[in-house]
Amino acid sequence: MHDKEIISLYFDRDERAIEYTEQKYRAYCRSIADKVLHNAEDDEECLNDVWLVVWNSIPPNNPPSLATYIGRITRNISVRRLRYINRKKRGKELTVYIEELNEAVPTENGIEEALESQSLREVLESFLKSQSKQNRNIFVCRYYYLDSIADIATRFGMTENQVKLRLFRLRNKLKNYLEKEGVV
Repeated sequence: MHDKEIISLYFDRDERAIEYTEQKYRAYCRSIADKVLHNAEDDEECLNDVWLVVWNSIPPNNPPSLATYIGRITRNISVRRLRYINRKKRGKELTVYIEELNEAVPTENGIEEALESQSLREVLESFLKSQSKQNRNIFVCRYYYLDSIADIATRFGMTENQVKLRLFRLRNKLKNYLEKEGVV
């Protein structure tokens, strides 16, 4: 079933929308959750929350891309779940990603809260559009999908050092871009 048809079922409040969504996007969402949580039970709990959030948010939302919409919800719920699990000590993997981005986006409240800002998101999207397709994809793989350096290197036919260097340069470009735009 096509995404527009699934969204239409949500607008009709037809519970089959959840079934179709789960059939089509379960593996995709599970891979996102697993990259954050690394635990099958937590992944499953997260996915159950995803289906509920999607049901409660469509309508009023009418996402242009159901995959992107569900992926973002999955990622956000997974990160919240990881924080809940590790209340006192944040998970090592997530900390690495956040520390990398904090170099480029120095903020008082941290990168997570800063990214919630609509203006920062718009500037970040503008920055990514100004980059080559490969740079954009590498950045998104690392900081949105939380892929490891090794996975990114394999996907793009690069060495791990090349990926690290590319990400370092992208973070520096981002920092300069944000300063130029007056965001930081």
